[in-house]
Amino acid sequence: MKSDQTGQYGKIGSQYRSWGEEQIARFLDRHGFNYHYEYPLALIDRGMVRLYYPDFQLPELGMIIEYFGVNGNPRYDEQVKHKMGIYRQVGIEGLFLNRDSLRGNWPNRILGQMEDILQNRLSKFDASVSSSDRIS
Repeated sequence: MKSDQTGQYGKIGSQYRSWGEEQIARFLDRHGFNYHYEYPLALIDRGMVRLYYPDFQLPELGMIIEYFGVNGNPRYDEQVKHKMGIYRQVGIEGLFLNRDSLRGNWPNRILGQMEDILQNRLSKFDASVSSSDRIS
């Protein structure tokens, strides 16, 4: 369910910036995921603290979803590449989608990608626990 700037959750009702964002919001709502829409996130970018506004933050899953709705614009593509790099640098995991991502049976693909992120975290945790068991 959608969250407003105060962190309160509620049904879809506000305007989204694009068709893709609206589809993703409907998907998240349909599956009962709590999320913040364009909630500010302070990150270090080029040595300075800057505010980013990921399209969707999923606080209970610790991940974001960004929808990049412009294709074929070199300047926009560079901004996308930079933004994705910043997220990776600071350890933010997420899904980075475009219009092609929302074709066919995309809801199941998105659920699978979310599950992959969570499974990867669990594997890292299990490996960490196993390593610490060997040390003691």
